[in-house]
Amino acid sequence: MIHKDYNSNMDIVISGILPHSSIAAELASQAAKAAPSLFQKLENSKGTVHLLDPGETGCTPFEYWQLAHRQFTPAGQQNYAAGLGPLYAPRQYNRDQPVWLLELAHIALGAANATLLTADDLVISESESLALFESAQVVFSESPFKLLQFDTQRWHIEIPPDMVLPSLSPNLIASRFVYDWWPQDTASRPLRKLINALQVEWHEHPVNLARRQANLPLINGAWVFGGATPAQLQPAPTANPPRILQQLEVAHRKQDWGQWLAILANLEQDVFSALPANKNGNLILTGYDRLVVVSADAMPAWLCKLLNRNHKWKDWWCQ
Repeated sequence: MIHKDYNSNMDIVISGILPHSSIAAELASQAAKAAPSLFQKLENSKGTVHLLDPGETGCTPFEYWQLAHRQFTPAGQQNYAAGLGPLYAPRQYNRDQPVWLLELAHIALGAANATLLTADDLVISESESLALFESAQVVFSESPFKLLQFDTQRWHIEIPPDMVLPSLSPNLIASRFVYDWWPQDTASRPLRKLINALQVEWHEHPVNLARRQANLPLINGAWVFGGATPAQLQPAPTANPPRILQQLEVAHRKQDWGQWLAILANLEQDVFSALPANKNGNLILTGYDRLVVVSADAMPAWLCKLLNRNHKWKDWWCQ
């Protein structure tokens, strides 16, 4: 667990900035050219690496940071992704009520596997979500789950109290193949049946017929996650809130490194060029399975160069 007060000293959180290890070394020089101000700061700062196994946390490192920032503590058999239920809940719920969410998604079937697009990728309208919500009522009535409340991207559902389900973030699932994460245990059988029934119900739904005609990805699936209670999250601190930059996330998730470099260059112009003035703040950088906290070096940059002191950011960048 990361013991760090991320809310102090004007910290900046940049999600999706650490490339996958398979491409990181190749991208290092290109990234440094796209954002020279940022990488100059990395050169003269100390980076502390936190390896976060997605198989254990059930969520992305950025989501892990969000939950750590709210002092989330898993209970019992919960993983960190259980906290995403109350974290992403669109409205206030009973503090002691487990919050499970169903996120609308697109599941693309391939020859040997499937990929998932999250609700953020689909640009879902409120009317589309409401129409699908109404059609899902029958499917839920024939399952042990209860459909409670509607929101555009995510619906609040209820899980039987004696049912133990894994919680995995849709953002994590979208970064890999669905079948790598698809629960196969006996306890998850009702959930698999529910999701399969929704896919059948929505296959020829008017919403998807219209989306197909408009050449938009279909809303043909869903992902269920959560399970923690709002009481397990603390209110977000209001003093010196961190600045959060999420512009790189989608390109990182899709591993579209050309687009990623273009966005990085835009961030250089809009944000990173002012970073040297942010002497007291830390940078929190996240990727697929890592979180790096970059703290300002006590020595000025010119003295580091004079003493040939180098923290070798490429060592942890390419880790």
